[in-house]
Amino acid sequence: MSDNAVEMSNVGKRFMRNADRRNSIKERIVRGRARRAEDFWAVRHVDLDIPKGSVYGLIGHNGSGKSTLLKMIGGIYRPTEGTITSEGRIASLIELGAGFHPEMTGRENIGLNGSILGLPRKEIADVTDEIIDFSGLREFIDDPVKHYSSGMYVRLGFAVAVHMKPDVLLVDEVLAVGDEEFQRKCFDHLYALRRAGKTIIVVSHGLGQLEALCDEVAWLERGTLQEIGEPTDVVASYLKRVNAEESARNPLATATRDQPDHEGGLQSSLRVKSVQITSLDGVPLNHAETGTTFAIKVGVATTEPVLGPNVRIALQHETGPLVTMIGNHRLGHDFGTIDGDHVIDVELIDNPLLPGRYRVHVDVFDHTGAKLLDSWNDAAEFPVRSASGEIGQGFVQLRAEYRLQ
Repeated sequence: MSDNAVEMSNVGKRFMRNADRRNSIKERIVRGRARRAEDFWAVRHVDLDIPKGSVYGLIGHNGSGKSTLLKMIGGIYRPTEGTITSEGRIASLIELGAGFHPEMTGRENIGLNGSILGLPRKEIADVTDEIIDFSGLREFIDDPVKHYSSGMYVRLGFAVAVHMKPDVLLVDEVLAVGDEEFQRKCFDHLYALRRAGKTIIVVSHGLGQLEALCDEVAWLERGTLQEIGEPTDVVASYLKRVNAEESARNPLATATRDQPDHEGGLQSSLRVKSVQITSLDGVPLNHAETGTTFAIKVGVATTEPVLGPNVRIALQHETGPLVTMIGNHRLGHDFGTIDGDHVIDVELIDNPLLPGRYRVHVDVFDHTGAKLLDSWNDAAEFPVRSASGEIGQGFVQLRAEYRLQ
């Protein structure tokens, strides 16, 4: 007996892709013979051992081969190359409504799924009421499932899968369809299965949930394994790649202006000329990361000496609320008298902002704080990304320590 619930050796799955189909005789006559179909490897050269009693996560971009790999483990697809061996009964919750007959009632589909999994009729009858209660669909259980909503499909499908005493449970992203209450119920039950020593393989884009739930995570990219290991480490590597790719696509968070944009044509001896988001080393950025120090560089120009200006930065979340407002006077920084062109660095130490998009507003007052010298609303906008899977809620991540006394 192996210590692994699932063992994969050099597993690959090939599909035939034909982007130039001729679907009718007319098309074939007018457009001629179609080009030959091309091979497409959805999964290639995967070697993976999943230990018994573990919760194993699969992460990656859409189209990276996660669901295809899950379907091969569940026996829905046969691998084109390589071998997959598994021990025990496998239950799958891979696609919405998979395994359900639309014309049959919810109760009848419970019996059908149990039979497909090889359970005796008595065992199916023993768990039927538990399944119905868990799904919360007793009122609709004798209606044909073709009338069910997507959320009802998920409720019944998950309830059936976890109550059929599987040794290996396969769960795809379908849980995201359920409401918040049912998702919590599902994850509570997954923890119970974990404590019972069952093997669970999960595909999800909820990286924070996977970090909390999984013992190990595998990262797939274009059908090949990139990294296997501790959830926190693998998720961090994956997000580093995602952030780097996003940075390559998006423009830098920088803005310049020649003329003031405030009403009334405010006349003063100081004007804000530019705003830019940079790293601590001065490298221009198009996003910041939670927990990593970055700088907001404010370029100003004066027509005559200005005594001790107060440069105030306001950060506003994309949903509207003002997150924070900081000024050099409040922080005890006095620039003295400035003259000519200058760049003022505002460093956000260990950036506490949680992921989201933020707008930068700049106001500059004189040394008394009573006279507005210049104002630039919506000067720049930048996203904040997380370097870990745990996103959190709200706008900021406060530094804190927990102690048990």
